[in-house]
Amino acid sequence: MKVVILAAGKGTRLQPLTFTTPKPLIQVGNKSIIERIFENLPEEIDEVVLIVEHLKEKLEAYLGESFHGRKITHVVQGEKKGTFGALLSVQNLIKEGERFLVLNGDEIHTKEEIEKCLRYPRSLGVQKMIMPNYYSIILNENNYVKSFRPQTDAEKKVGVLVATGAYVLDADIFKHPGVVVGGDEYGLPQVVFAQKEEYPLKAVFTEKWIPINSFEDIERANKLC
Repeated sequence: MKVVILAAGKGTRLQPLTFTTPKPLIQVGNKSIIERIFENLPEEIDEVVLIVEHLKEKLEAYLGESFHGRKITHVVQGEKKGTFGALLSVQNLIKEGERFLVLNGDEIHTKEEIEKCLRYPRSLGVQKMIMPNYYSIILNENNYVKSFRPQTDAEKKVGVLVATGAYVLDADIFKHPGVVVGGDEYGLPQVVFAQKEEYPLKAVFTEKWIPINSFEDIERANKLC
């Protein structure tokens, strides 16, 4: 099974560090984020497709064509930007009917929680967090994703279920033309939610997801890793 790792971003919130270091190579607990991602991949993940752009030469030199026993294909992100735009860059590598895992290259998940995601045809990791800039994920009574929306002022203070960036998808995701967000970016969550009636999206609850979006996140990750 393949995992597609989104690692093309510039990491603007971590500048000036990311002027010279791509986010996946940032050290947390004396290991790079990308190494921790590889260490926590379940055994059935035997191939990695890495989408790169910013400082791609450094990532390619660090990982090579094989890392931690897994074959790696490096793909430069195409003209379409955003998370779904990145995924479109590897459409030709996904066979009809194939399921695959999607992870962000700047987040850490445990192997056990990724394995939980793999149990369902399509799934999305969710975790209760105080992250005011993220959308609140709304579930139905069976813990399938119903909708998502901006957080209320009250929710921003107490935390809500947010998407962790871990998806299990299949080749049919490419049947959708994409949803433009933020002017010129194509959003993956918006596409996945647009298909939820035909392709139900199971919410998988996690507790140990570590996003790396700020210098404060790096400090927190250093304590947890």
